[in-house]
Amino acid sequence: ETFKAVVGDTARALEERGCRRIAAPFPLGGEGTALWLAAAADAFGVSHAHVERTIAPLKARAERALARYRAQLAGKRVFLFPDSQIEIPLARFLSREIGMELVEVGTPYLHRDHLASELALLPGGTQLSEGQDVERQLDRCRDARPDLVVCGLGLANPLEAEGLTTKWSIELIFTPIQGFEQAGDLAELFARPLLRQTRLAV
Repeated sequence: ETFKAVVGDTARALEERGCRRIAAPFPLGGEGTALWLAAAADAFGVSHAHVERTIAPLKARAERALARYRAQLAGKRVFLFPDSQIEIPLARFLSREIGMELVEVGTPYLHRDHLASELALLPGGTQLSEGQDVERQLDRCRDARPDLVVCGLGLANPLEAEGLTTKWSIELIFTPIQGFEQAGDLAELFARPLLRQTRLAV
């Protein structure tokens, strides 16, 4: 509730001071970055054609970087626990650009207005959860047995001990993951735990 109040109060305070929010997906992956730049360009009167010409080589480079990881991750099932507040943009990226299946997408606080662009791009029927009802989320995760679990440090070790492969969500906060140049790096962060698990199994 405290986090919810801070987000809402901050947004209202900025708008009261004359700021205007530009609605766009987060600049994660090639698609997200392109849509983010297009929204900014539109707000400043830059033509869509000019934006497309300018970013075309960058989009192509991001697509080439993502292709190698898509081959490893497409079809894998992922469960995201609420932790970093960027779970929904990450889920959109993993689903649309990598081809992963979303088992459940948890977020500490779901601001539907601010995330409307992201929510519209999620697959229909995506299971969303808000808040941190950890015991019930753990039950659903254990029942689903996903290929990859994105969670905080406190859950990672117990889940690994139960045979689940985890990705620390904190690493997604402290690693540069935004923009075309980082699209491949972002995908690699999800491929790495599964590769590690494969090597350990051998």
